[in-house]
Amino acid sequence: MKDILIHVIIFFIAITILSGEVTAQTKTPTLSPTPEITSEEKEQDTIEKIKNLVASRAAELKLVDKRGILGVVIKSSSSQIVIEDHKRNQRTIDIDELTKFVSGKDSFGISDIKEGNRISAIGYYNKDTRKLRASFISVAQNIPVDIEGVVTAKRSREFTLTIADQTGKTITINIETSTKTNVWDGNTISKSGFSKILVGQRMLIIGFPDLKDKDTINASRIIHFTDLPLSSDLRKYQKIDEEAPFSTGSGAKVQPLSR
Repeated sequence: MKDILIHVIIFFIAITILSGEVTAQTKTPTLSPTPEITSEEKEQDTIEKIKNLVASRAAELKLVDKRGILGVVIKSSSSQIVIEDHKRNQRTIDIDELTKFVSGKDSFGISDIKEGNRISAIGYYNKDTRKLRASFISVAQNIPVDIEGVVTAKRSREFTLTIADQTGKTITINIETSTKTNVWDGNTISKSGFSKILVGQRMLIIGFPDLKDKDTINASRIIHFTDLPLSSDLRKYQKIDEEAPFSTGSGAKVQPLSR
């Protein structure tokens, strides 16, 4: 009987020990409290994000800016157009799927752009690659040009001048009632007129090519110089007979004067 009682006591002791071990093993671990983010830390994080955004935007603005260019198409492909601007510089225009072509036609696209077309393009100019990524492209009826040359002939009745540029090409300048004429005397610029322009003077012309004659410029602005000497190139094409007919043919080159 004693043996049975001892075995029962041992059994209950074992059960108690095992229950304690199981309880100890399955005890839920204590979690560390989540640290709270203070308002100062949130504000600092926001400031850092703004600083990074501003720095990124500043870097972008240094590299890219909005710009528009005008010129005559030299060549074109499905992804690129090369034009010559009014200063005779070649400019590259990149085309992508977002480029919009504007024209009076119902359907107009890159395939309609041909060599010799005058176009205007507006987009984002990359100062690193020196290319314009076009947002809008349209065919321009006319674009302004600027010319530096020497007056080689003057026709008072027709209100026209003949100019020889630095390459010797002759261009007819049509003076209109809207043409603004100024003179530079070496110190100041003042208002002038057609009658004060002399053959042999150096001058700058800004205007638009005549739609019927590519070698005629309808002048918008003229500046002639009284004291500015001619360059060596222009001096070769200087002519002194003010009212003499000067016919070399459209776009012909003036023969240099013999010395």
